[in-house]
Amino acid sequence: MITRVNSDSNDFNLLWSNNHVNTKIISSLRSYQRINHFPRSCELTRKDKLYKNIETMSHRNGIKKFSFVPETYIMPKDYNRFISNQYRHRGLWIVKPFDLSRGRGITIIDYSFKDTQSALKENVVVAKYIDNPLLVNGYKWDLRLYVLVTSFNPLVVYLYEEGLVRFATVKYVCDRSRINNRRMHLCNYSVNKSSPSYIRNSDPERENVGHKWSMSALLNHLREEYLINTETLMAEIEDIVVKTIMSATAQMLPAINCFVPHNQNCFELYGFDILVDDKLKPWLLEVNLSPSLGIDSGLDSRIKSSMLCDLFTLIGIPIVDPTVFNFNRNVRRPKSDIPRNRNSNININNLSSDEKRLLKNTMDQNQRSRGFIRIFPTYLSWKKYSSYLDNINGIPRGSTIPPFYVKLIRNYNYFLNDHLFSENSSFYMDISRQDRYERSLKDFKRSLNDNKDADQTTDMSKLKKTIVKYLNDGYVFSNLQARQTFALYLTYISALLKKCALEKNFDSPSSNLVLMFLIKASKNLSVPLKIEVSKSSLSNKKAMEILQLLESFLLKYNYDTVMYLTPETTKNCLPHKLFNLFLTHAGKEDIEEIINDSKHNCLSSAIHPVNDIKNSKSLESKVWK
Repeated sequence: MITRVNSDSNDFNLLWSNNHVNTKIISSLRSYQRINHFPRSCELTRKDKLYKNIETMSHRNGIKKFSFVPETYIMPKDYNRFISNQYRHRGLWIVKPFDLSRGRGITIIDYSFKDTQSALKENVVVAKYIDNPLLVNGYKWDLRLYVLVTSFNPLVVYLYEEGLVRFATVKYVCDRSRINNRRMHLCNYSVNKSSPSYIRNSDPERENVGHKWSMSALLNHLREEYLINTETLMAEIEDIVVKTIMSATAQMLPAINCFVPHNQNCFELYGFDILVDDKLKPWLLEVNLSPSLGIDSGLDSRIKSSMLCDLFTLIGIPIVDPTVFNFNRNVRRPKSDIPRNRNSNININNLSSDEKRLLKNTMDQNQRSRGFIRIFPTYLSWKKYSSYLDNINGIPRGSTIPPFYVKLIRNYNYFLNDHLFSENSSFYMDISRQDRYERSLKDFKRSLNDNKDADQTTDMSKLKKTIVKYLNDGYVFSNLQARQTFALYLTYISALLKKCALEKNFDSPSSNLVLMFLIKASKNLSVPLKIEVSKSSLSNKKAMEILQLLESFLLKYNYDTVMYLTPETTKNCLPHKLFNLFLTHAGKEDIEEIINDSKHNCLSSAIHPVNDIKNSKSLESKVWK
């Protein structure tokens, strides 16, 4: 159950703020508490600091490698230099306040000295206006991407597989006499929403209608209508995201190490705005703090709600009642915190508790990433960007971090890569991301009840046969794999019960079976679930009570799995890649078929206490019989 607490309360699991958070609050966080901002995020989200950090990195690592921001001047200190260069390179310039969003305060000026004098008296950035944007149906557009950073040391960056495309409402014309037409030059929703020409997408199933599209619809449109290599385009956009985050890392690390008490306390969702020109070069326009989560249409709702659900799943907010639970004293720590990689030449026993915890947290987040795509570190991205990092301290080269502080930083970037993202680790395989970027939104989140298409069914059939063959040949689900599969199955059961309850069609035998299961299985949780159901005859109210109990059980069950179990690497365990592929695509019936077709009860350990699982190699269960 989610409860909203007063803003001055310290009894919370998650603090979500649309603004920067006071460092006093951050420094007092307990280990189970989460907050959606890092200290000094302004190094990314303030336009002057963003450009300065990228400029600093470019001087050290090569201007061409960081040429994804337009020529920019920071006022008023760069005023004389701007005036001098302006006369040599006449053109349009866009003026933006340092720290405003939603198109507020933005103006476009030409090379007239009079205009520049009147516009540049305050703290603004002046950037070269990109006057050759790639147009779709004659309109200018930009991309809003959702970028999640879960850690800055080590740096871990995810990009959400779906984004939003925002269109201007007036067809674009490169004409100096029309530079004041904001609805031609700016794509911000807040600027265009009040235009009489603005078309809202009332049908979320149609992703390429109106003035807001899904990113996947745009990529498909560019590939099919303009024959554009969208794979290359998305690779260049990923490149921009990683380099931009790296540029600000060194400036943020001192504050993070000073004020953040626990590695997992902070995470941050950034809104990256990208413009593509007619030469297919992507440009970074700005990075937004707390990107808008407002809902304007069904398409907005589907993308943003899915993104938020996946974000909270990835972050993994611990199930702790902050008002009654002493987390540090009562939560048991796992004996084995990290995967044992047979190919690793590093002695795990020599790792500190912090190092073990770091590896486990990163691995767990990766397994829960769902729609978020890890773009750094991966095997390929590490090869590409590790040269930007100092070999000793892991800080991006060219940073202006104080020399005395460098000695205080532990190089977790190289440490993490060696253990989890090297070629020899199970994380090595980079999933083909292009299919995820371009797939239709209707396939973006697989419905719990929808049937798959013929090709998917054929592939799933082959996958199930392969798994059953492994099982019948003596291979087994590891304890962790069994629990993950069982948790997915319970998710399907929960969705089915919810549908029946809402339709007032709750089947009595099914409800009794679920209730009997909960009564028996809840005793095996690390913190047993209290089962209380009204004694009245079956009703919609009672159905909802059972459903709520099942969902509570599932939360605690997943928490136990995360806290106490890690992937086993054994000779007779199902291959991790095969299992992960199955878990991604399996439906309720697919899981049932695996159970029925295999010779043995392959999920026998799924409902036993995690301590018993660790100490027993052979456990039997009647849950599936």
